Amino acid sequence: MTDQNSDHARLPAGDHNYWRESYVTRPYYQEAQLTTPDLDYDRDFSTAYELGHRARAESEQGTQFEDVEGGLEQKWEELKAESRLKWEHAKQAIKDAWNGR
Repeated sequence: MTDQNSDHARLPAGDHNYWRESYVTRPYYQEAQLTTPDLDYDRDFSTAYELGHRARAESEQGTQFEDVEGGLEQKWEELKAESRLKWEHAKQAIKDAWNGR
């Protein structure tokens, strides 16, 4: 993501591999495909998974996803780059990563 993030908050390569293989099985992928049939992990989903993982790592113990959801929506808009995911689908991917695999 950005250089100011600590290494412990970055999505580990093993997690990227997991999400790369399983994102197509998620309900939000199927829903997003209705409007964007050529979805791609690297272009559309990897940033969402990274954001969810990083937000979880940087949050205090006991923090719930719903507690930070509003801030994550704003972060998504700043970080999504070329991703074509709308917030409703990105949010679900971010929450998946927040919850871990």
